[in-house]
Amino acid sequence: MHVRSNIPVIALIVVAALVATGCQAILGGPAPTQGSELEYTQAVETIAAELTQSAVQVTPTLDAQALGSLTPEGEVMPPTSTPEPIETLPPTSTPPPTNTPLPSETPTPEFTSTATSTPEPQWSLVFQDDLKSGFWITDKTDSFRLQYSYGGYMITNQVAKDIVFSVRNEPFGNARVEVSGKRISGPIDGYYGVICNFVNGGNYYFLGVGFDGWYGIGLRQASQMRWLEEGYDTTGAVRMANLENELRAECVNGQLTLWANEVQLASVSDRTFTAGQIGIGVGNRDVAGSAVVFMDFMVYLQEQPQ
Repeated sequence: MHVRSNIPVIALIVVAALVATGCQAILGGPAPTQGSELEYTQAVETIAAELTQSAVQVTPTLDAQALGSLTPEGEVMPPTSTPEPIETLPPTSTPPPTNTPLPSETPTPEFTSTATSTPEPQWSLVFQDDLKSGFWITDKTDSFRLQYSYGGYMITNQVAKDIVFSVRNEPFGNARVEVSGKRISGPIDGYYGVICNFVNGGNYYFLGVGFDGWYGIGLRQASQMRWLEEGYDTTGAVRMANLENELRAECVNGQLTLWANEVQLASVSDRTFTAGQIGIGVGNRDVAGSAVVFMDFMVYLQEQPQ
């Protein structure tokens, strides 16, 4: 709480009068000289000093800061009044975030069934012969020769464009035959292999390889040979000239498949004959005289499911 006295009021009246006098000089009265300005300043200071000495001690005393804080109505403002706070505008409202698109839904992959391959049939060995003696027919004519020689069973073919064969008496259906063969002599385009589904000398299947890398699966029907599939091996699976080849022939439910040294060479479907005897044979093309020795003859049959 501030206590007011009459002394400050009187001082304010005097100061106001002096200010008014100065204002008149500015508005049109005679301009004060440099000396008169100095007298004016001293007079104000003298009057203020006299008033201060004769003033009654009142608490609190206005200082120069208070004088400078007078309002036009003469009211003294508190010396250290804190200015009223400027009205703070409400913070700018943050715009709501834009709608973030939801992540695209990953499509559920459609279930695709994987085709399962037909399981490999189970085979049982039913006949085995090292072809060294005793179980195969031996014979000799001007056209052919069947004999045990060179550590195995040898067939010599002296007929051009034909096959000389030797077969077992037992009929087999859905058989797998394995045998090894090696050229002894004859033209380079001769061939040898396995016979299956043998009905008679004019009707059977032949699956074999040639001395020059040829391979083929043929159907002999009504004494005429027709090659269902043939070609020349470029992978080295067929060992040429006098090198030994391990052959495998499968005749199963009309599917004929030829292998050489554990490499599949050809496979065809044909149901002209579905059962018969099995055996081995040697063929010539344009030149006669091919001789091949066979070793390790084996027959497998499919196991029946339990």
